[in-house]
Amino acid sequence: MASSSLSLKHDVFLSFRGEDTRNTFVGYLYAALSANQILTFMDHELERGDEISPTLSRAIKESKISVIIFSENYASSTWCLDELEGSYKVAFASHEKSFRDRMEKVNQWKAALTEASNLCGLDSKDFGPENRLVQKIVEDISLKLPKHLLLDEHIKGHLIGIEKHIKEIEWLLSNGTKAVHIIGCCFLWNVREEYARFGLHHLRRKLLSNLLNVEANVKMDTLDVTSPFNLDRLRRKKVLIVLDDVDSSIQLDALVEGYRQLACGSRIVVSTRNKQVLMKEADYIYKLERLNPIESLKLFHLHAFGKNSTAVDNKMVLEVTNYANGNPLALKVLGSFLCSRSKNDWESALKKLKRFPNLEIQDVLRISYEGLDDKRIKDTFLDVACLFDSSFTRDHAESILDDGNSSIKVEISVLIEKCLIEDIGSHMYRNDELLWMHDLLRQMGRAIVRDEDREPGNRSRLCDAMEISEDDAYVGNKFKLSIPQDLDSYLSNKLRSFQWDFYPLKSLPSNSIPENLVELVLHCSHVEKLWNSRKVQYLPVLRRIDLSCSKFLSQLPDLSQAPNLESIDLEGCTSLVQVLLSLQNLDKLTYLNLNGCSKLRDFQDISKRTEGCLDIVRFGGIKNVLNNFTYLKSCIQSFTGNLFLYSSQAHISQKFAPNLRYLILSGTAIETVPPSLGYLPGLVELDMEHCKRLRSLPTSICHLKSLETLYLCGCEKLKTFPEISEPMEHLTELWLDYSGIKGLPESIENIVSLRKLYIQHCKDFEFLLNNLCKLRNLERIWLDNCSKFQNLPSLPSSLLKLSLLYCERLKSLSEIPS
Repeated sequence: MASSSLSLKHDVFLSFRGEDTRNTFVGYLYAALSANQILTFMDHELERGDEISPTLSRAIKESKISVIIFSENYASSTWCLDELEGSYKVAFASHEKSFRDRMEKVNQWKAALTEASNLCGLDSKDFGPENRLVQKIVEDISLKLPKHLLLDEHIKGHLIGIEKHIKEIEWLLSNGTKAVHIIGCCFLWNVREEYARFGLHHLRRKLLSNLLNVEANVKMDTLDVTSPFNLDRLRRKKVLIVLDDVDSSIQLDALVEGYRQLACGSRIVVSTRNKQVLMKEADYIYKLERLNPIESLKLFHLHAFGKNSTAVDNKMVLEVTNYANGNPLALKVLGSFLCSRSKNDWESALKKLKRFPNLEIQDVLRISYEGLDDKRIKDTFLDVACLFDSSFTRDHAESILDDGNSSIKVEISVLIEKCLIEDIGSHMYRNDELLWMHDLLRQMGRAIVRDEDREPGNRSRLCDAMEISEDDAYVGNKFKLSIPQDLDSYLSNKLRSFQWDFYPLKSLPSNSIPENLVELVLHCSHVEKLWNSRKVQYLPVLRRIDLSCSKFLSQLPDLSQAPNLESIDLEGCTSLVQVLLSLQNLDKLTYLNLNGCSKLRDFQDISKRTEGCLDIVRFGGIKNVLNNFTYLKSCIQSFTGNLFLYSSQAHISQKFAPNLRYLILSGTAIETVPPSLGYLPGLVELDMEHCKRLRSLPTSICHLKSLETLYLCGCEKLKTFPEISEPMEHLTELWLDYSGIKGLPESIENIVSLRKLYIQHCKDFEFLLNNLCKLRNLERIWLDNCSKFQNLPSLPSSLLKLSLLYCERLKSLSEIPS
């Protein structure tokens, strides 16, 4: 019998006649259920009387399953009869003499016992030793519990089997000292992936910035855990730090260096798939065990049985869960694969499982791949497994995998439904689904491709650079690679994604850039120019270019014939000196990253170089002009292009990426910003951190009506903030740390939505004006280490945090709003 209550606290309620079975059969059964992590209510300590107690009545209502043990004297107990009544709401006639004046209750008891006797149960006569009967009851309950669990809709999506791990980890965290008092918390998600993409310095900076209450995306070279100032701050904080998916001891050593000096009671939690990573640093190592049989059944039932599921033999359910061997991912994938399938499909799947003798997870997961009905869906799964090493957007995947005739959207949806791909939220820069494939699934997919043929060249896909090397000859981490001179003849026009990290040549083949190319990724390449041809390449479907850390790249080609280009990443291209003229008429460009392009000077320098071209005519003579006619022609074109860019009130949106949303210019040599930059109506983020030569910003910046975040940290020569002549309704964060700013203008009140104001370590900053109190949304102000700051004006009532550490000349405080 099962309760339909949504607030269930017990798995099983035992109803029995104590004098008959408490110390024998029921005692054995209770011990067996508890040993299998089945929470069972047994009235050990309740005092007996004629009436059922409120505690016992509540325990019955809060239990999922009731187990009635009928013994010789069961019906003689009024408590047992009341327990029976509580489950069935009917009655049984007994003890008539004792309850002559309450015959209605007697009739209820009689009916309840009659109904219970008609239920299918177990007879002890059919079993030998009592332990066999106990074992059978435990098995039956184990199979019934997950079905009753699904009656509670709120359980869907919950983590199963996690509570006991939480308690054990909490005990480890509090063991030896007082319980942790968490004042701050830092969570570094997916350290392995972040380390591979951005490096260790990025992770250390991100960790420290979180702990010091500086936003994680601020990029300040001064964030160093070894600096005395930062160490002093850390010693005052009790924190919980979580480092997720650390895969090497080098990463862990570097990340925890210096953090032993955190305040007493602080804790660092590290998750890893490699125990060796923890051997040096960890005080305790907690191994996350597989799900136990009950938890496995709960998780499997959650994904395998819906409202329209076909009933299958319980034996088959146990076979599947035993095969998964407590692995949550295997249970989830197998459950989703078998959901709504017929009994014959289940039997077929179990036969396939038996063909793989070991219980390695990849063998289990491979069943889900083989169960995909459509070859195109299988191919899409293998494409995703081989193409993406980390998270990816759905739109990006569809644009690469769509061959013009496929139903790629449906195929990806099926893979999500089958739990072979997960939807993990929205991308931070684009309103698009962010998808992710579990490492185990990705490894399984690549193993399927490797199994196609012993020779890599005969396989359908190549996703491991080590398999492409000539004669498999390696020296250390390097490999030999034979690159034909006519590489362009090997590039199919059907090529949609081209990624080659550390590409060794100075340019791509000029004669056959594939017109179907969707993305071009050349991390840390040796390219100086993308292609040598002066011809403007027609790239109608190109959407993404990533040339980050290509330190020899000096210029971009004309990309005006790439009308669908959305994202350009040039971070760390330290030889790059010219950009804007290459990016004209890119209406769909939303992301441009020029961080660390240290030779990229202000935009007006482009026109200065153009003037240098005209000196050929002035000093070189007619012969020299004729010999350099082609060069002169390009210079004149460049010059006329710049006339547009720098004409009075030139509208940059008509020429340069009008839909740009994210412009990252940090670490460049820019000195001034032309007024035309203020005419990018969709710009959401402008990052000019550590532009150490930047001297001014145009007043037209107030025209950036969509701007939400402005980063000017480390702009040492920026002394004044521009007048904001009209309201900016979306700007919420203004970062001025380590800049040369002396004060803010009165028109700062026009940044009406400002919530966070950072002015830390500004050694020349002297004043805030009284009109700051007009910023009704301002919540946080940081003025730490502004050594010349003297007077604090009236502050808005919305303020939640004000930090004034080491403002040595601060003489007076206004009334702090309550």
